[in-house]
Amino acid sequence: MLSPLVRTLTILASDLRPGDVIAVGGIPHRVRDVREVYPARKRVEFEDGNAYVVARTRTIDVTRCYEPPPPPPSPSIPRGGRGGRRRSGVSL
Repeated sequence: MLSPLVRTLTILASDLRPGDVIAVGGIPHRVRDVREVYPARKRVEFEDGNAYVVARTRTIDVTRCYEPPPPPPSPSIPRGGRGGRRRSGVSL
C-alpha cells in the first residue's frame, strides 16, 4: 500500500475543500466544512470548532493530501515464444 502524497498549495478560498490543512497564527487547522454564506464569501469551519468567514478571492496556503495513482499494469507476455500463429514448414 502506498502512502498518501502531501502537497502545499496556494489556492483561492473558493477552492478550499474539507480535509485541507490551513495554518492560522502558526497553528495548523483541518477544514471540516466549507459553505457559501454571503455573495463572494465562504464560511470555513475547522475540526476544532472554530470558523472564519473569508472572501472567495482570498489566497490561502493549504496542505492537501492526495491518494497516489495506482501503479500501471505490467505488460502481459504472450506464451509460446514469439507469439502469433505458427506457420507450417511449407514456404511459398
